[in-house]
Amino acid sequence: MAALPPPAQSDIRWKQRFDNLQRAYQRLRWALEIHQQDPDNDLIRMAVIKAYEFTFELSWKTLKDFLAYNGIDAKLPREVLKQAFATGLVIDGQLWIDMLEERNLMAHTYDDARARKAVDQIQERYLSGLQQLHDLLASKRQEAP
Repeated sequence: MAALPPPAQSDIRWKQRFDNLQRAYQRLRWALEIHQQDPDNDLIRMAVIKAYEFTFELSWKTLKDFLAYNGIDAKLPREVLKQAFATGLVIDGQLWIDMLEERNLMAHTYDDARARKAVDQIQERYLSGLQQLHDLLASKRQEAP
């Protein structure tokens, strides 16, 4: 098993990653707002999907760093999500597994119907999970010295 980084270093790492996550999350929300104004625009649909991919990637990696800061070693996305659920960092574990699977599908699917369905899922289901995580980590960030 790999050694965990010293607390000060892992503390900085999760905070830095969270700063990047905040920017990605805001861009996703912005892309979704624009999509609502112009739902048939393919370019905006692609922007929503890409913004979701960035936000999801930064979410699980921030969780990984936060878990490491708290002494929990998890490496792979599914393992990180399971640990995050077990420790109460995410409320709906199945939602996050669905988000992971959707992200994996998006990376390999290029048809318009699938893209439309993905954007609907992001808007109707996944945004709430990302919001919950964002709010939780923001409060943890404020509590930290």
